[in-house]
Amino acid sequence: MIQGAPIGARLEHCTFDNFEVTDLNREPFELCLRLAREGRPGVLLMGKNGVGKTHLLVATMKAFDRRLEGARGEAGRDGLVRVPSAADLLRMAAGEAEDGPRAVPTLSPEEIARGAHLEYWPLLDLVCELRLEITRGNQEVSRRCRECDLLVLDDLGAERVTDFVLEELERIVDWRYRTLQPTAVATNLKSTTEISAKYGQRALSRWSASCELVTVLGGDRRASMKPS
Repeated sequence: MIQGAPIGARLEHCTFDNFEVTDLNREPFELCLRLAREGRPGVLLMGKNGVGKTHLLVATMKAFDRRLEGARGEAGRDGLVRVPSAADLLRMAAGEAEDGPRAVPTLSPEEIARGAHLEYWPLLDLVCELRLEITRGNQEVSRRCRECDLLVLDDLGAERVTDFVLEELERIVDWRYRTLQPTAVATNLKSTTEISAKYGQRALSRWSASCELVTVLGGDRRASMKPS
């Protein structure tokens, strides 16, 4: 199950199958694919706007989720199975129920246990939600980000850095580092030096120890897209 901020209609089509692989982005593509297939290590994608970092994050998240669902289906380019969405399963169940109870699909406790919990957050949305949690007197989102099977953070560096933001991010990063839980991150910051200057050497050290740090190169794909 994917929780957090909505992926959005513009990004919901993003998969490994429709990512345009070139010599400039082959390494980050393969690292994200390995994370989706094997569950670790994490990835930290650096690079300028429009090179496909968010596409890779969404593709990784979708494939990671499918892998842990344990369902059967036709394998795609990423080597992972394609499974019906929950909405499709409900429609099939409603249509087949007329043939009798045996036609309604079920899941065993073991199959349910294999379901993944993923969190997707652009940093601006996550910081806003964490601040709201303080006013509500709870830390549910922070807990989910610490404990989920895969945490996906997009646009790291877009938020205004304050002591509160640094403290919360360090708490999440440190928890996941200690529990060996993978994280996938994308940032427009162009180097580890810039990341360290903004978030501190401690956070960078933990990301370096638990994530493959790689730069995504290429032209701005958005510049060639038609407005929609």
